Amino acid sequence: MLTELALENFLFVRQAHLDFGPGLNVVTGETGAGKSLLLEGVKLILGKKGKAGLVLPGAPAARLHAVFDLADAPAPRAVLDQLGFTNEEDPRSLVITRTFRGEGSDKIFVNGILATSAALKDLGRHLMEIHGQNEHQTLLQPDVQRRLLDRTGGETHARRLDDLRAAHAAWQALQRQVNGLEERLQLGSRRLAELEETLRVLEALDLRSPDEEEALRREADRLAHAESIATGLTAAADALNGTDDGPGAVGLLRRCRDSLLDILGHAPDQTALHGRLESLFYEAEDAGKDLAAAATAVVFDPGRLAEVQARLADIHRACRRFATDAAGLLTLREEAAREIGELTAPDSTREQLRAALDQAQARFLERTAAVSSARRKLAVALQKQVSQAMEGLGFAASRFQIEIKPADPGPDGAETVEFLVALNPGAPAGPLRKIASGGELSRVALALKRVLAKGDDLPTLLFDEIDAGIGGTTAEAVAANLRDLGHDKQVVLVTHLHQIAKEGVRHFTVAKRVEDGKTQVEIAQVSGRERETEIARMVGRTDADGRAFARSLLAKPSPRNAAKPEKARTAAKN
Repeated sequence: MLTELALENFLFVRQAHLDFGPGLNVVTGETGAGKSLLLEGVKLILGKKGKAGLVLPGAPAARLHAVFDLADAPAPRAVLDQLGFTNEEDPRSLVITRTFRGEGSDKIFVNGILATSAALKDLGRHLMEIHGQNEHQTLLQPDVQRRLLDRTGGETHARRLDDLRAAHAAWQALQRQVNGLEERLQLGSRRLAELEETLRVLEALDLRSPDEEEALRREADRLAHAESIATGLTAAADALNGTDDGPGAVGLLRRCRDSLLDILGHAPDQTALHGRLESLFYEAEDAGKDLAAAATAVVFDPGRLAEVQARLADIHRACRRFATDAAGLLTLREEAAREIGELTAPDSTREQLRAALDQAQARFLERTAAVSSARRKLAVALQKQVSQAMEGLGFAASRFQIEIKPADPGPDGAETVEFLVALNPGAPAGPLRKIASGGELSRVALALKRVLAKGDDLPTLLFDEIDAGIGGTTAEAVAANLRDLGHDKQVVLVTHLHQIAKEGVRHFTVAKRVEDGKTQVEIAQVSGRERETEIARMVGRTDADGRAFARSLLAKPSPRNAAKPEKARTAAKN
């Protein structure tokens, strides 16, 4: 649930801080006052891509700040855990801050951690759903109607759809293998000759390991520099062991050790130093022997060097010929052998693949049938529920129907889904996209949301002028439905109708003014006399009688709260 929204230097807003509550939160204002500005801020908080021009002229940056209470929203908490943005001190709290520069660059922080717009968009889908005039138009699309029907099936149907898509992917993958095999078989003897030549070259090369090339390089380098290696080892051995020209380090260490040994009887305090020199002597003596042995063991083998260089040349030629490395040569040899087997014994391979393909297709069709059966049952339930909801929205004797027609099987099933409505008694049902006007479409969308709200865990719904094109008793019916929806969800609603505005638990106004040639938009919560004045403005009567009428509207308890006067009075005060 959205609890706080702050806007600073955003578009034409210098500063606004809004505290939202559970239930119905209404936003009103004159046409053109800037209500869409508030909607834009919410969309950006939910992950909409930023752009240039969001900063108030003259300000260095704009800032949006939102706080959400996730106590009753497990889905957003799960996404936060997955993305690594959980508030460890209070996992039920979510704070999103987004700042913008004039050129359009921005920074996003989720619970104080720097985040990307993609991560914010992923999170935003689980926080709030926005329904504006554009969103209502998407309701006319068959794919959207199918997804809305599927949503009523909950997690069980969602898993059923996942199984369907997985089965379709497996079936298509095997179909591609079969098609590839058929294409290769059609190439015939020419392809077989190419593969046999490739395999002949690679088997003659007899490459045993992808590391062989590197091992050969090291061996070639050692053989090519054998003389310098032997010279270096001999010089090091001579420095330790000594030569005819003089003693080495070993002899000098022996002399030093023996000199100390002669005086130990008179200088026992030098015993430790003598021990160190004796250890150095023995270590140097062993190292001298090892160096001499290593120098003697150096192999001078021009023949082996020639063999290694020839082997490296063969590997390099094969790599250039087949445009790959040593590891790729090994893979190519395996693939060539496998494809030759397929071409020389095509019947068995083809039969195995086709058998696997038939099994995959059977699994796919089985899951397709399960989804189709479930959709038909879901359609019957949704038809009844939406028809009942529409009756409460001013549609007398209206009917909502779902038409399911067979279609070519695919990852989304084997049927098309289309919403039909009959809005007048005796009239046949027709496609929603052809029958409903703007106002009627808004009410059908609201009826659907009323039904869907009971089956999902989305905490907040935002409606932008869902009341377009309605009035009178229909407006009262819509208001009652929105009020009741607010008992199940948090609802934020932009409206022009006083019948709806009066039902809000919290009421915010948007006003535009021009000062010193500069436009400013102010957004604030209203209550008491200020709210009475705003309702009177919406009624079109700003005199004393109009305010009295507004006062009477706000004082009247809603039907659902009539038995709870204390709750009704609290709502009216807010």
